[in-house]
Amino acid sequence: MVSRPALLTALVFVGCGGPSAPAATAPDPTASAQPTAAPPAPVAPPEAADAGGAEAKADPPAPKEDTSGTPRERLMRSHFKEVNALRKAVIDGAMSATIGPAETLGNTQALGTIPPKWQPSLDALSAAAKRFGQSPDLPAASAAIADIGVACGSCHKTGGGPKIQVDAPPAVDKTVASQMKRHAWATERMWDGLYGPSDAAWKAGADALSADPFPKEVLAKGGVHARSAAARFTGLVPTMSSKKSPEDRAKLYAELLETCSACHLATGGGKKK
Repeated sequence: MVSRPALLTALVFVGCGGPSAPAATAPDPTASAQPTAAPPAPVAPPEAADAGGAEAKADPPAPKEDTSGTPRERLMRSHFKEVNALRKAVIDGAMSATIGPAETLGNTQALGTIPPKWQPSLDALSAAAKRFGQSPDLPAASAAIADIGVACGSCHKTGGGPKIQVDAPPAVDKTVASQMKRHAWATERMWDGLYGPSDAAWKAGADALSADPFPKEVLAKGGVHARSAAARFTGLVPTMSSKKSPEDRAKLYAELLETCSACHLATGGGKKK
């Protein structure tokens, strides 16, 4: 797998603050000071207690927010999470799930004063994220994701990070599960190549897809729409390695996302992620 510190160890140029805790409710000054009888204690239903009469266990506490690092590093982690949520929503064909992450990603008000050389990348990132609020179709949403990757890559290239390492792809056999796992690995490496940016990651993803045939069982399940997406995918694969510029890679990556989404919608594959 790839060691992808991604936006976390990328340019640390932004800051954020956590929400303040709600104020405690003040006592009612009009309430009577006279003591009142306590209401009877509610009786727990039998299923709420175990055989020994113990009270029902409370729900486990929600995971604590990671507050380690500087405010800028914490916001980079947030951006990484938001971009991943956007990509998953587009790959699954769930356009409604893109709105929240896109709004958060496009809000640059907390950035404060930044070096002028970073401003073009931030403007491009914000503009691409805001396109999700304009009810985009699948091609437009895929293009917006790719443009976010280019904006990230431009900023990272200016700042010299992150450093992306590429390991060997997962083994593949005749099972659909292993083939789709390899597809997912390859598309992730191409994303690394775009936002890193990393020529090695892009080539690793393209090579893995070139060597991996599309599972016939998936095509049979998805019918004509899945076969159409697979045909488009097959046409894209031979051209992947030849894409060198960020713009050409972004265009191809957007088309790749479209084929993934179309196939997942046809087969229900995106629901399993």
